[in-house]
Amino acid sequence: MKNSLSSNILRTLGIPKLLAQLRKRFTDFPIWTNLEIDIQSACNRDCEFCPRYHDRSGVRKDAQGNQIIQKMPTDQVYRIIDQASSLHFKGKVKLHRLSEGLLDTRYLEFARYIKSKGLILWEDTNGDVLRKNHDLCTQIDGLIDHLTIGLYDYKSEQEKQQEMTFWRGRFQKTELAFSLPPEYCTVRQGSKVYFQVPKDPTVLELPCNQPTYFLQIRYDGNVSLCCEDDGCHFDLGNAFEQSLVELWWSAKHIQIAKTLAKPGGRHHYPHCSRCYRLQDKVNLLKK
Repeated sequence: MKNSLSSNILRTLGIPKLLAQLRKRFTDFPIWTNLEIDIQSACNRDCEFCPRYHDRSGVRKDAQGNQIIQKMPTDQVYRIIDQASSLHFKGKVKLHRLSEGLLDTRYLEFARYIKSKGLILWEDTNGDVLRKNHDLCTQIDGLIDHLTIGLYDYKSEQEKQQEMTFWRGRFQKTELAFSLPPEYCTVRQGSKVYFQVPKDPTVLELPCNQPTYFLQIRYDGNVSLCCEDDGCHFDLGNAFEQSLVELWWSAKHIQIAKTLAKPGGRHHYPHCSRCYRLQDKVNLLKK
């Protein structure tokens, strides 16, 4: 009698139907492959190819162009990691967005916790913090699985090779890669480069799959649709207030992601209709 009554209540509330809808979303829309947690807002550089260059919104810089300095609360960082782990996520985690994660003194603490959960730690850095701190290099060597170091200041092929040799001498366990903006960089909204280079309109017809693979959480908890959405223009929710399940498998997020995965889908959204991120990388040395 009790079980029958409970079933009637659940049917009245529509919970079986809701559960069926959620199961379908989980099946049709797999979990993210890359999780980016922006543990703090700042960067020690102001690069012309970076989307934060022209920001005056108060997200990365204020109206006067002064840098915003804010940290994600420690308990929220742990909460996000724990949720991802509880969902059996085993993919890549990064501890930055448009910021320099290694500026945060909590970095090692978070990195060790991520690895204790069996997750893969990837990171991108301009290298400035590491260049001055050999001990930190030793501590993260092997802790970070894959590290991409930006080489921004070389003026010749010889200088570039010298920089690569330097960094390879610092890391024996971590897999290294290098980004080389002086030779080529991506056309990104908000950057100085975006307004300086010719744009190929055919790029806007290409499908975009970033929202299908990347879960990106800004330092204030707001969720970005993709790496070009640091302003969180799509109002996808806040990880401090909602669970990762609610955020990732929301009907709104799935609909946007599936629309963008189709050719020409970018034209449905103003922010995406200006995105040339898939355009061939621009060679800054030719400017």
